[in-house]
Amino acid sequence: MSTDQRLQQAIEASQKGDLEQARELLLELMREDNREPLYWLLMSTVVESRDERIYCLHNVLFLDPENSAAIHDLELLGAPMPETDEEAPEAEPAEDWQTREIAAPKIPKGVRKRQDDPLSIGWIAGSLGLGLVLILLGYYAAANGFFDQFMQEDATPSANAFFIPSPRASEVAGETPEPTATRAIVVVPRDPSELLDAPYTPTPLYVNTPHPDSPYEDGIAAMQAQNFEAAIVAFEEHLAANPADADAAYYRAEAYYRLEDFQAAYDGYNQAININPQLAAAYLGRAQSGAELGVPDSERLTDLNTALLLDPNFGLGYIGRADYHLDRDETAASLQELNTAESLLPDSALLHNRKAQAQLQDENYSAALLSSQRAYNIDVTYLDNYLTLAEAQQANGNYSGSIETLQSFLSFEGESGEAWELLGVSYYLNNNSSPAQEAFDRALELDPNLPTASYYKGLDEESKGNNQAALGYFRAAVTGRPGWFEARIALARAYLLGGNPGNAFLEANASSSLIETNEQRAALYYWRATILETLGQSQTALADWQALLALPADDVPSDWRAAAEEKVNP
Repeated sequence: MSTDQRLQQAIEASQKGDLEQARELLLELMREDNREPLYWLLMSTVVESRDERIYCLHNVLFLDPENSAAIHDLELLGAPMPETDEEAPEAEPAEDWQTREIAAPKIPKGVRKRQDDPLSIGWIAGSLGLGLVLILLGYYAAANGFFDQFMQEDATPSANAFFIPSPRASEVAGETPEPTATRAIVVVPRDPSELLDAPYTPTPLYVNTPHPDSPYEDGIAAMQAQNFEAAIVAFEEHLAANPADADAAYYRAEAYYRLEDFQAAYDGYNQAININPQLAAAYLGRAQSGAELGVPDSERLTDLNTALLLDPNFGLGYIGRADYHLDRDETAASLQELNTAESLLPDSALLHNRKAQAQLQDENYSAALLSSQRAYNIDVTYLDNYLTLAEAQQANGNYSGSIETLQSFLSFEGESGEAWELLGVSYYLNNNSSPAQEAFDRALELDPNLPTASYYKGLDEESKGNNQAALGYFRAAVTGRPGWFEARIALARAYLLGGNPGNAFLEANASSSLIETNEQRAALYYWRATILETLGQSQTALADWQALLALPADDVPSDWRAAAEEKVNP
């Protein structure tokens, strides 16, 4: 593989976030030529620690003492500049990407490596495209002094110019947030059994063959009371005396599934199918537990289809197949399955909850609120629906109602990171910053990988000027939800303010395929143009400034428009 191809792969790996692969490829190149400052500059963007980054940037300056990009990055890091007459640092102790053989050699004072430009701009643009290699363009711009000139013009955006988006739900609410007094979050733990006295209509049992004076009846009663441990004990006792009873094997598997012991559930459904290959519900159960165990989609879909071939009137089977489509963002197919299920199970809380989830995915927020409210009215003990109801309330601008619903849910399920995350969003949208941050903190304590909580924590740190902390949160948000435009543009912004315009450009450009609204398009144009200006690419940035001015005025913040007009018509 040629040098150019390996460099291309290193850049692509960096763009995808595969920093380990990028480091390995750059290490190979450095072992062949440890006098190329470009390799060291690129390596400084993919190493993991501050010390490693400083080491790389020092080596850039040993090879190219006038490299403005390296000087600027060291200044931002608060690191000292290397003396021109001292030895290049040896990598002691060696890190994974560092060895003595690639330590930069001492360059005699006053002697600078000639830039033969083996990686020409023409080759770069032709093979990678501008979006993948702006860091390279930035390097060449820095070598020609463009970066220094721009840095004297105070081009770093101020904090008050930040694009602070609301989640998609709030974009359609069209309502003024309701005032809520700022206060600490108080959740009083409650026992879910308190809800069992409330009237509700449970989903009918699939099979309920009478077994007088048998532990089987105790098992069914325990299932209906949601005492799944007791149900397992009862069905085990029944199966010990009646090993060929497929119904008991099926319900024991159901109890395991409700307890999230998915392997035991999967094995139990298999046992029921082996006893009675015509038991449609067991195929549905095997598909659902298989989803949790990573069973191939083709096998799961075969089980779902088999369940409905065996019993075309199996309402839960259609709900199961709707879930399969919903997981793949196939909203229309999911709603079609749910409409069929509704004709068979009109009073099922599960059905109306799933309809609400599909309608949320379809951005039909008013319908989602009606469906989730109906599920609540049918079965107040169905706690998972509280989260769907809260999300639908948020989507319709009823933030106080969403807070109340989530407070109620958390009184029963206080260790749900997802619920704390939703609660934080409700407080945030209701202009209650302090409880919002408290809720996000609790959410991330329970699950550090929650993308929405990470995003809003990043916004909070950014507003306080804590850019390094914000950068970490935005990275977590993008990792958890790669297709979220606002998270990606926020990460680009954090990279820019952190002195890494190359990575900033890559993130901004990666967000371009995620745009759905003119407001998002405006954010891309503004921040990408600003990043290009920082990289010394004012002429390239001009196209984005012009595109920003071409958008409807209502979709562009006034200060962004003023900045664009100044650049287009200086």
